[in-house]
Amino acid sequence: MSRVLIVCTTDSMIWNFLVPHIKNLTDNGYDVECACSITGYFYKKLQELYGLSMHQVDFARSPYSMRNVRAFMQLCCLMKRNKYDIVFCHEPVGGAMGRIVGHLYKATVVYMAHGFHFYKGAPKSAVIYYYIEKFLARYTDVLITINKEDYDVAKKFYTKEKCLLNGIGVDTSRFVHKPKSDYLFQELNINKEETVLLSVGELIKRKNHETMIRAIEEIKRPDIHYVIAGDGELEDYYRDLIIQLGLNNVHLLGYRTDVNELCNAADIFVIPSYQEGLSVALMEAMACGLPVIASRIRGNVDLIQNDVGGILVGVDELSEYKEAIIKLANNKKLRKNMGYSNIDRVKQFDILSVEKQLLSVFESL
Repeated sequence: MSRVLIVCTTDSMIWNFLVPHIKNLTDNGYDVECACSITGYFYKKLQELYGLSMHQVDFARSPYSMRNVRAFMQLCCLMKRNKYDIVFCHEPVGGAMGRIVGHLYKATVVYMAHGFHFYKGAPKSAVIYYYIEKFLARYTDVLITINKEDYDVAKKFYTKEKCLLNGIGVDTSRFVHKPKSDYLFQELNINKEETVLLSVGELIKRKNHETMIRAIEEIKRPDIHYVIAGDGELEDYYRDLIIQLGLNNVHLLGYRTDVNELCNAADIFVIPSYQEGLSVALMEAMACGLPVIASRIRGNVDLIQNDVGGILVGVDELSEYKEAIIKLANNKKLRKNMGYSNIDRVKQFDILSVEKQLLSVFESL
């Protein structure tokens, strides 16, 4: 039986994305343990709800934090003590340390890039991440990417194997299309006939919610509501901006666990991000049959074909957002056709399909 250590910077990465894959590997004979930092209640819940074998490693998210010196030593001790055969690592800090330590202790190293930090349109300073990834590639046996732009870059790196997976997977048995519900309308006290645009994501600069908020303000149609599910460091800023602009049709819902219900109460999904790998939130919305307005960036273009499953717009092009919002808000038939196209498109990204792809990678080792 091969012993696998999953290395993540944060426990939330494991909680949000990796549990089905851990279960699948375990069911197929792998002995899987996890190493990560504790960021909230996730660590304890992973032990209690899923019975995962967890090891605390005090990673800091910033690669420049001195805490990571201690984390490196903790990871070395863990590898020396338990003699893992495979290290499967994720996220920038966990991914860097996992690869180096895995190589030092002669384990097979698998790294999954959930979106390189250098990308088309990134600040020039991000070029440093290209050279870091290029350097770390020599300590990587298998480099997994989840979008075409990253895969094309990975092909230039020296690793034994590179592969392209269909993301981290979406549970299409949970996220299914249903007739539009009044679930959200009761909560917000708005009319069911009005148009609801939904975004799901942290309130951080990378998610670019501000561009959508300003587009809603310029459209000046009270029958179009913009709803954001998520929390984050910009929450107070966005609340102040909404008040400043006098908007009664922009709603911050905070962190939510009922995204499937929210999707089936919305008319259009919006993802205006500056940067994505391959968005799970977008795939969940597609599975629920929502048409999409998406920024024309890596990951989004892998999922959405323009004028088929939605409308692609320039990431900061306010006029393009406004035009797309009005076009879809005024055309129910177009929304319906795009939604059905997305239901069909997202099937290849289903969690069961991705589990098979990932298992195949491990079996090839």
